[in-house]
Amino acid sequence: MDAHPAPSPRTVVADDVSVAGTHEPFVEHVSFTAPAGEVTVVPTDPGFPQVALALALGGRVELLRGRVAVGGASDLPELQARTRLVDVADVTSPEDSIAVTAVVEEELALAERPASRKAVAAFLAEHDLTHLASRPWEQLPAGVRTSLLLELGALHPQVRVLVLAGPERHGGDHAAWLATCDRLAATGLVVIVLTAAATAAALPAARIATAAATPAADLGPEPDAEPEPAPDTEPAPVTEPDDQPDDEPDDAPDDRADEPEPAPGTEPAVESAPPASDPPVGTPEGEPSNPTKEPSA
Repeated sequence: MDAHPAPSPRTVVADDVSVAGTHEPFVEHVSFTAPAGEVTVVPTDPGFPQVALALALGGRVELLRGRVAVGGASDLPELQARTRLVDVADVTSPEDSIAVTAVVEEELALAERPASRKAVAAFLAEHDLTHLASRPWEQLPAGVRTSLLLELGALHPQVRVLVLAGPERHGGDHAAWLATCDRLAATGLVVIVLTAAATAAALPAARIATAAATPAADLGPEPDAEPEPAPDTEPAPVTEPDDQPDDEPDDAPDDRADEPEPAPGTEPAVESAPPASDPPVGTPEGEPSNPTKEPSA
């Protein structure tokens, strides 16, 4: 995992991310890279999988396996400070019955921006929504709601990553929120959209992350196959030393077996240098060849 080459301070890398569920993982084996200045779309099943993956990217939940990093940093406090979860169902999504002004006020406060009545009115005026200020949040057009939450999320002073989860659940045309994603990404932010496969298929192919969830059934055999080569390779080095000692003793006794025959009484002389002068005393002319070979050996 540390092998990733010098990532940009804002690049998000998800490597084999899995999040545990009640009975089985909500998401499993998700890997992708989201660079700064671009919108990265990750096809994700609606409901719990989208929520779980968003929480994982934002450092709000422990991973079952894998790693999430922003600019190479993967500690949870860093992920939480750098990532803003946008419109995540039952996590950061506003309640439908709350007035538009109340939603904007709360989001401005979370972004550490002035959240007075005047500040809220100014924000709504900038977006031509003054006439809808008192309406319930659910009465805003779907694209407008998502776009407002994206812009408010980008106001956080430390945020470098926006994670939008399940925008398709509100219906409407995706063009509105996608245009806002493009505009915010152009400012240098990382924008990640977790959306259903059908919605992802309707978006430009270049935006879609190349890797998403991999079924566990496809990856199950891998752990079983890995341990097999280990035991096979261990015996190999053990047999090599066994062959070497067997060859060495076989050669040594063969040479010594020939030596004692000519002069059994001269065995002690074979270990020292003087025996070279003893053979002429009582040995035949053809036998000195064996003792001369011993010292050379």
